[in-house]
Amino acid sequence: MRVLQVTQRFPPAIGGVEQHVYHLSQGLKEAGIEVEVLTTDLMRDTPFERMDGANDPYPFPVTRTRVWKLFDAPHGLGCIAPSMLKELVKSPADVVHAHAYGYFPSFAASVGTALDHSVLVITPHSDAGRPSLSKSIFDRIVAPLTVRRAMRVIAVSQHEAAHLAALGVPVDRISVIPNGVDLGELDGLKGQRKGDRLRGIFVGRLDPDQKGLTTLFQALALLPSDLPLGVRLIGEDWGATEILRSLAERLGIRDKVAFVGRVDRGVLVNEYRDADFLVLPSLFEPFGIVLLEAMATGLPVVASRVGGIPEIVEQGRTGILVEPGNARALADALTEICHDENLRIAMGAEARVRAAAFDWKTITPRILSVYHQAMEER
Repeated sequence: MRVLQVTQRFPPAIGGVEQHVYHLSQGLKEAGIEVEVLTTDLMRDTPFERMDGANDPYPFPVTRTRVWKLFDAPHGLGCIAPSMLKELVKSPADVVHAHAYGYFPSFAASVGTALDHSVLVITPHSDAGRPSLSKSIFDRIVAPLTVRRAMRVIAVSQHEAAHLAALGVPVDRISVIPNGVDLGELDGLKGQRKGDRLRGIFVGRLDPDQKGLTTLFQALALLPSDLPLGVRLIGEDWGATEILRSLAERLGIRDKVAFVGRVDRGVLVNEYRDADFLVLPSLFEPFGIVLLEAMATGLPVVASRVGGIPEIVEQGRTGILVEPGNARALADALTEICHDENLRIAMGAEARVRAAAFDWKTITPRILSVYHQAMEER
């Protein structure tokens, strides 16, 4: 079987989908599958930045096509890579697996597979988000051209599966397979915290809309003044950094937050190692790979009870879940986890056990099984 993974961005670009495609491709290669990655030279989309001669030291071929910014749109949805379609048409792949909903690669994969009759599988990595007229129009255009055309659609959570069904994807075409985590990279790391302050980390894009960072800052302002906690914000700036800096000044919490910014993979692993817990206060979230990464490191989690998060984090066992957008509830959860060291230790141990169920060595064969099913039904 020959498999082509199609994605808008790929490492060294940073992100959950990027890590998903990398580890899936690596697992398929180890399983004896002939796998290639077709992507673009997009490093980041906000602001727009191409890679500068990316080196690809991967055990499988990676083809990077030239990306262009056609128009301004959130999250890089206005980026296109016309030569990607040419690469798709000439590819000898039996299965084309496209990633991310509404991005150019999914449209290109849909057209390419229609022309050469290969099998199309899509993992949207998405959810309903915040309801709006523009989102409704977007779904009416995108769904019929992409996910409804796929032979199989892989949802990373039951929450996403319900959303896909609402978009008109036949239920019998949807397979629920969660994201995976590389236990070998993260398991068994030991904390090396310096000083007396507890260290919380947020990992993700600094997005003014999705990630709930305003709620986090409001929660930090509600904490007891003598609580020894600092939170490190790790991730790319998607237009929120200056807004958040100003908010921190107004709320009087500038000494409680550190804007770390974008870091490479090795530095991120060290950040997990040195932290006491992860906080992810998202307003909507289809899955949240950073949750698995933190849990595999042995970190307890404070997160929103939204999207696919409750399917990963077990309330009171591996972390604490709060209602999205509720600063008071988030502050109470942060206070609880900071005050109780035994709770942090117990939750961290359970989190590591829970994360083991998402090992890529378990997830990859399940995705490979979907490929086989799709080919048999072609």
